[in-house]
This record gives sequence, structure tokens and C-alpha cells, in this order.
Amino acid sequence: MNLLGRLLNNYRAIAARSIAGALLWMAMIVTIPYLVGAVIDEATTAEDMTMVWPILIAILVAGAIQAVGVALRRYFGFKLSYRAEADIRNRIFTHIQRMAFSFHDVTSTGELMARASSDLSQLRLILAMLPITVANLVMFLVVAIVLIIIDPVLGGVAALMVPALLFTSGRFASKVVGYSFDLQERLSELSHVVEESVSGIEVVKSYGQEAQQQGRLDEKAEVIFDSSMGMARQRAIHRPLFEIIPALGTVAVLAVGGIRVVDGQITIGEFVAFTQYLAVMVLPLMITGWFFANLPRSAAAASRIDMLLETDPEIDDPADPVVLPQGPGEVEFVDVSFAYPDGTTVLDGVSFTIEGGTSVGIVGVTGSGKSTLAHLIPRFYDVSAGAVLLDGVDVRELSLDQLRHEVSVVFQETFLFSASVAANIRVGAPMATDDQVRSAARLARAHDFICDMPDRYDTVVGERGATLSGGQRQRVSLARGVVRDPRVLILDDATSSVDAVVEAEIQEALRQVMSGRTTVIVAHRTSTLAIVDNVAFIEAGKLVAFGPHDELLRSVTRYAEVLATTDDSVNV
Repeated sequence: MNLLGRLLNNYRAIAARSIAGALLWMAMIVTIPYLVGAVIDEATTAEDMTMVWPILIAILVAGAIQAVGVALRRYFGFKLSYRAEADIRNRIFTHIQRMAFSFHDVTSTGELMARASSDLSQLRLILAMLPITVANLVMFLVVAIVLIIIDPVLGGVAALMVPALLFTSGRFASKVVGYSFDLQERLSELSHVVEESVSGIEVVKSYGQEAQQQGRLDEKAEVIFDSSMGMARQRAIHRPLFEIIPALGTVAVLAVGGIRVVDGQITIGEFVAFTQYLAVMVLPLMITGWFFANLPRSAAAASRIDMLLETDPEIDDPADPVVLPQGPGEVEFVDVSFAYPDGTTVLDGVSFTIEGGTSVGIVGVTGSGKSTLAHLIPRFYDVSAGAVLLDGVDVRELSLDQLRHEVSVVFQETFLFSASVAANIRVGAPMATDDQVRSAARLARAHDFICDMPDRYDTVVGERGATLSGGQRQRVSLARGVVRDPRVLILDDATSSVDAVVEAEIQEALRQVMSGRTTVIVAHRTSTLAIVDNVAFIEAGKLVAFGPHDELLRSVTRYAEVLATTDDSVNV
């Protein structure tokens, strides 16, 4: 509910206009029955129709004003809900992008999509209904007073409906609140299964797992069905009461009112006006009951969105960022240790220096901490102890924008957007010229195959670059890293998806790219290590050896053994 309150405060001007329109509509709804009663009394008691026509005109004017009120209520009500929905969706997207890798490591894409879809839609629905609900509550109070003024006895009879309806609404809300929270959670889980199945469709099909994935989906859908049916049962029990209670109240009013008309205690016009007011009061109560019945689910959705937005990024800009001085791109690891939130230690007391303009290969068995060590430089993760320095400045003292402008990463698993080849290369440098894009593609040995494509650099690749081969995607990704002209270039096993011929071409390009640039290569191929100045050999999270590749081969037996088991270039 905190999020709902903040939204209403942020958009109070729009909400006020919608509520004003709703109140204008409500005022005419209250006025028209009074005018109708006056027409009936005037027509049945007056000798001529002189006073009837002005009242009829007043009814027409009231109807026109009522229409204006409806238009204002609906326009600004929907504007409130859609504006809030758009802004919250943007906030969610921005916040998700601010979150560190550690957050995305444990949070599924489907769960995040559910926050921005089903949860947000539920929140929008309740915001759209809020203005009319406020007007309905005011209308109820006004009509209740008018009923008592018209006839206190009939007003007392009609008032008996109120506690019964309020009790029914409260009981219904208390019954469905648990189902509401559960339903939103289950919808999130369903989104996760769908997203995972679609993203991994190649694996699903190649291993014939369609039936198993369908089974997972059916299981989640069945749980959602159970939660939905739990809410439906409560609606089936309580919704008829919202119809029955007003109907019983109307019957009681008609019975008592008929007697009072016969006894001459109220006029026919007053009785007609009273019954119209009663009908006017019943509808707001029913709509208000619907609003409060759906409020628990919307509150659950708002709570889930709020929990996401209030999750602080583990890695963020410092309060007073330091400006990175000019430098050659020297990287220093000072007694660096790192552990995941579950306590698993990955790095333990690692210290070495990569001199500016030189290249270092990081080698180790799977799980030794190679990629983690490289990812500490651009602050994808923060060290648990120690420090990582870039040109003498702790990377935690730099703004993320500046740091990541100076450090470019080419990942092992390439990701290309469903956009043109040129747009994919420009991801890290949106203002890069066509010449710069082509130059980067040539360095990555991607220019030739790009020129063979139908629209050359304007060719749109499929989702995740599905229309390109693994080697082609890798070379486009390399071009993306090069076009930024970073101070430090990190290649996270970036040639693992290419064959020996393509790798040889890329390595020749890398020699040009690496010249005078600090380069960190996470690698396991001997052919890749041959082009670096030094190698950092990591095992069990510790730095075992540091030096030239040839020297480590001669002096460190374990290094040679690891390369023998991990190097697949000899099998090509």
C-alpha cells in the first residue's frame, strides 16, 4: 500500500481532476431523482404545467452536466492509471538495470517480467477505479442523508443494508487476501517457466524435452487454477449477497413506503424520488464492494513491485566519485578476496599487477575464479576484501559510467540484440561513426562476412543473433568491444566458440588491438596464451604463479598439467 500512496501523491493533480469529475457526476446523479420527484408532484397537484417545463429543462441540463462529469472522470482516471503504469514500468526497467550481477544471478527473468506485466496491470486496474470509488463513497453519504431528510422512517429501513453490505465486503476481502498474494507469486513462477522454455528452445527440442516442459507448465498452471478457484469460490459465496441484500432492502422500502403513501405521510413524488435514490445508493455500494474485493490482490501486486524497487543495488556509484586520471591502464589486484553471498569463497588473497599497455592471460581449471577475477575490474562484483586499482585509483571510488567506459568486456557467451549489425557493434559507443564501426569490424575480422550479408552493416540479425554462426557472433562481439577504444580490454574466453582458422585470424587482429592497450584474457587455449605478455595461474582461488607463458610451462608443473587437460586447440 505504500506504493499506492506514493503514486497518488505524485499524481495528485490528475487524481484530483478525475475525482472532481466523479463528484460532478455524483452530484447530478443525486440531483436528478429530486427533480423527477418534483415533476411528478407538480404534475399531479398543479392545475397547469407552467412549473413542469423549467424542471424538465433542469433535468436535461443535469443530464448534460452528468455526461461531462463522466467524461472527466473517465479521461483523468485512465490518465492516472496509464501514467502511473508507464512511469512505474520505466522505474522497474531502470532499477533492474542498476542491479548488480549478483542480483541477476539469483533472480529469474520470468519473475522480473511478472513484476512489469501482471503485477503492474493489477495495480493499474485499481488506480483506474479509485476516483469513482471515492465519488461513490461520497455519493453514499450524501444519498443516505437525503433519504433520511425525505423520510426518516424509510431512511432507517434503507440504512439496515449498510452494516450488512460492509460486513459482507470486509469478510470477502479477508478471505481473498491470502489467495491474492499466492496468485501473484504463482503467476511469477509461470512466467519464469515460459521464459526459460522459450529461451532454451534449442535444448528443449534437441533433447526431446517438450513433454517435460509442458509438464512443468501444467503443474504451475494447475496451482494458479487452484488459487484462482479459491478466489472464485469466495466470489460465488459473497457476490450474490451484494445482490440479495440490496434487493431485500428495496422490498422492505417498497412495502413500508407503500403504506406511508396510502396513509398520506409522504407524497407519491417523494416516494418515487426515494426509490430512485435507493437505486442510486445500491450501485455505488456494489461498485465499492468490488473495489475493496480487488484491493487485496492489487495490494499484493503493489507490495511485490515495492519490494523490487526498494531492493538497493549492491553495486552503485560512490557518493563523491573520483575522476580517473589519464594513465596507461595499469590494473593492480591488492590482496583480493571474493566470496558469494552463500559464503562460497572464490578468490583468496590474490595480488599481482598488470602494467599499462601489457597483456595478461588468466588460466585455471573450471571454477578456479578466472572470470570472477576479471569481472572485478569493471565492478560487476565488488571484492570481499582487498582492492582493485585502475591507474592507482580504487575502482569503487569511480562512477560506474566512467569505469565501464574505460573497461570493455567481451564475454564468452555472446549476446546480440535483434537489430542491425552496425547497431550491435555500436552498443558500447552509440556515437561511433560508420568508419569507426567498419574499422572495428575489420580488426575483429568480421568485415568480410558482414559485407556478404544481404544488407551488409544494415542487416538485422535474429533474436540473440540467431541468424549468425557462433564464430560470427563472437567476431561482432569483439568489434563491439574494440569500437569503444577502452583503456582496458577484457576477453572472457572470447575465442572459445570459433574454430582454429577463425581463431588465428582473430589473434592476428588482437595483436593489433592489444598493442599499447592493457588486455586481460581469460583463456584455456595454448594458442591464445602465446600472444600475451604474462600469465596469471589461478587455482583454488589463489594465485599460484605469474609470469611469461613459456617460463611457467618450464617451471610450474601444475600449470602444464592444467593446460594439457583444458586446452582443446590440440584437438582441432
